[in-house]
Amino acid sequence: RSHPTMGIVSVILAVVALVMLITLCVLSGKAKGNSGLGIGALGMVSMIMSIMGFIMAVKCYRQEDIYMVTPTIGSVMNGILVVVFLLLFFIGAM
Repeated sequence: RSHPTMGIVSVILAVVALVMLITLCVLSGKAKGNSGLGIGALGMVSMIMSIMGFIMAVKCYRQEDIYMVTPTIGSVMNGILVVVFLLLFFIGAM
């Protein structure tokens, strides 16, 4: 048994997306919500990273004879992040 590479990458993507989300929220807060297009674009990149991480984690569930720790962590973290990003997107669109 081994940890699947896609599961490990999924967890890494989730951590990077989470750090980006926190950093972008702090920067946007300091700019009082007027941080510009660059911050928004980085937010979209971070959301895409979370979606990719979620897909990679789910694909790991089809593999046999692997440890399920990293796919589980990756799918949960990325799934929560995708929901948070979508909420922020829709709140921002209002």
